[in-house]
Amino acid sequence: MENQFSDKMAQQTDAQLLVIVNERRADYLSEAILAAEHELASRNLSAEVIDQAIQQNAIEEELRLDRANEPLNGFWKGLAFMFPGILVLMFSGTFKADGYDQKAKEMLTATLYGFGFYVALIIVISIFNR
Repeated sequence: MENQFSDKMAQQTDAQLLVIVNERRADYLSEAILAAEHELASRNLSAEVIDQAIQQNAIEEELRLDRANEPLNGFWKGLAFMFPGILVLMFSGTFKADGYDQKAKEMLTATLYGFGFYVALIIVISIFNR
């Protein structure tokens, strides 16, 4: 059973194939799932190897969650507040792309607070200059 995804699935580790087949089926086309299932069947994995792969996947998921929930440090918050703008938002996007979801969210929040502060400051200055 050869399809367009067979070569790609053959390059995956046992752990990656188990994730594709068991946890992320909705993220893949049915042909890719079939290729992953066929590749797993052709490898004739023992129960011990499957258990090791499942443990490896659990560790990787825990690391991913730790990264996603890591808070933004004060330096970046201060930078985002003092200099809100496109460059800081690009840094936020970089954090998000690297899996640091909480950092990206906090940087966006600090940027919005900084922008609001400067808008309020301009309004107050314009009122007092009348």
